[in-house]
Amino acid sequence: MHLFDHILKRPVCANEEWTVGEALSRLNREKEPFLFVRDGKKIIGYLRKHELMAVPRKARDHQTLSQLSYSCRLLKIHNKISLLDFFKVVGEEVILVEDEAGNLKGYVSREDFLIEMMRQGDLYMEWVRTLLCSVPFGLFVVDREGRFLNWNDEAVHMTNLAGDVRQMQFGDIFDETYYEHVIRTGEALLNQIIVNDEMSILADFSPVTAENGDIEGMVVIVQDLPVVEQMAMELGNVKDLNKDLQAILSSIYDEILVTNARGELIRYSDNLLADFWETDPADMIGQNLVELEKRGLFHPSVTRLVLEQKKKVSVIQEGHQGRRVLAVGNPVFGEDGELERIVIASRDITETYRLENELRQLKALSQKYKQELDTLRQKLNRHPQLIYASEAMMRVMADAEKVAKVSSTVLLTGESGVGKEVVARAIHEWGPRSDRPFIKINCGAIPENLLESELFGYEKGAFTGADPAGKKGYFQQADKGILFLDEISELPLNLQVKLLRVLQEREVIPVGGTRVIPVDVQIIAATNRDLDRLVEEGRFREDLFYRLNVIPIPVPPLRDRVEDIALLTYHFLQQFNRKYDRNVQISQDALDILEVYPWPGNVRELQNVIERLVVTLEEEQAGAHHVTRLLHWKKAQTRMKPIVTHLMPLKDAQDAIEEQLILMAMERYKTTTMAAKMLGVSQSTISRKYQKIQERIRHVAD
Repeated sequence: MHLFDHILKRPVCANEEWTVGEALSRLNREKEPFLFVRDGKKIIGYLRKHELMAVPRKARDHQTLSQLSYSCRLLKIHNKISLLDFFKVVGEEVILVEDEAGNLKGYVSREDFLIEMMRQGDLYMEWVRTLLCSVPFGLFVVDREGRFLNWNDEAVHMTNLAGDVRQMQFGDIFDETYYEHVIRTGEALLNQIIVNDEMSILADFSPVTAENGDIEGMVVIVQDLPVVEQMAMELGNVKDLNKDLQAILSSIYDEILVTNARGELIRYSDNLLADFWETDPADMIGQNLVELEKRGLFHPSVTRLVLEQKKKVSVIQEGHQGRRVLAVGNPVFGEDGELERIVIASRDITETYRLENELRQLKALSQKYKQELDTLRQKLNRHPQLIYASEAMMRVMADAEKVAKVSSTVLLTGESGVGKEVVARAIHEWGPRSDRPFIKINCGAIPENLLESELFGYEKGAFTGADPAGKKGYFQQADKGILFLDEISELPLNLQVKLLRVLQEREVIPVGGTRVIPVDVQIIAATNRDLDRLVEEGRFREDLFYRLNVIPIPVPPLRDRVEDIALLTYHFLQQFNRKYDRNVQISQDALDILEVYPWPGNVRELQNVIERLVVTLEEEQAGAHHVTRLLHWKKAQTRMKPIVTHLMPLKDAQDAIEEQLILMAMERYKTTTMAAKMLGVSQSTISRKYQKIQERIRHVAD
């Protein structure tokens, strides 16, 4: 029977003089699980990768392969094999394949060999079935869904199965965690001891990998556990190891040393004290720590004191470089009461003193920061929606805080979307009326025929369709609180007269009624239009304008407070990331774009842009090109008109402005591609003109 060449693997070979570190590096580079050891040209054994990984990291660079125990059971077969060779193959983990001349062609693992044979079709299936029933250990073949595809009688016997295996799943026999690990990672789990009421076995779980690298299933090989005598031999080693580990775990310090009953160093931890040992502790293995005290390396020796007193000892040691170390020696006694080990736990208390001093300073600093943070938190919690850092908005909010303490009428002016309502709410929350109503009415959103009844209320039966019980108007609802009249410029002239009377008399008469109702309301009006011009045009009453314009607070547009753009951007990003369960971030280039854009729609436009960015962006980070697509540059450019300070020829003015724009775009966006996109021309045009500008600048400099 022919063994197909495509299942053979090239062996990774090493001499016995190789270090464990060199061997691991080679296996990681070749991505192979086995390392073959050779003597000259002859392969004499092999090591598994996990056996090399078990060697302590600090010993890998000086421990050679000759110091390890490697498997010498290597089966060699010719490329043409017979049925008898099948029985040889399944008894070994690794098979070396040679041609008929004895030249090595490669190797194959037992599982890969058997699976490949089963893939060959009906020609080999009878041989495989005979093979499965003849091997001295149990074997299961499992698919990716955990179903058993094949097995032998030994497998059923060793696992004490009752019933039809075809109807069982992997989890009916073994722990599901084995299956999940192998299928998920593609790593084999070897030498797994499974002992329960049904079975006492040693199991190997090996993945079955397709040619494209996908995990198709696994092969499970089970064997009876070693005899009691073999287990007893290992139990002594486990007891010794357990004593060491138990003593170490009971001493949680920076450095751990373990000596034998004579005080000779046999083991140490990785966390060694800096500037304490004069040589590498690896070179001190086998040395007596009491002798190191006599040589003046440290004083006193905790090892000597434990040997003398046969009990736990704590001392302050002074090192040869002036270090002070707290050392605790713990004796470990055997069952016969004799001292077997000394575990020494050490900590550099010089560092502790330094850290304690730093901690005092940090506590004082932390208290200072806490006080400052409490002050900032008080300001922030008063109105968490206010996000600003610019001087312009600081002046606005300072005025708002002053107005909040009184009940004067306030007129907020500014473009649409600048945040006039946010300022109005801040005045409400910062003032003595914060626990009273804040009523907002948009004077342009309510039909004129309903606006009067909404503002002043109406009596029962005032008009057809009215509520039989009558209704309180917004002035009555806002009594003792604040009434926010947004878009006050849209208020009809006939209602402006009634509003003026309310502001003067502080009383209202409901529609259809005669009784006068006193109200205590602070009025905050807002508009995005020029009321002075409306007064001149006769569309807004002059006397009402002066009554509203008691304390004017103009809210600047976003383009005049560039410092707020980054803060607002991060605030909206956090808000919409949380709302839409995203994690979109923004680059500095994108922030630069946002800061240069004039924002005709102000904060509301910025908020909408960030929401679109979070919702539509497929990447995790928004760049300048993502932001640019969402901005309305043509509309924005109508607000960005150049300023001319003196007369000049039109051609000179055109050239000067063109040069300034190109230099400004290149300074901000660095590349001709982005500059061209921002200026609305081709990249070649920007490249050519920028080169001319640079040549002119160099000529002037020369």
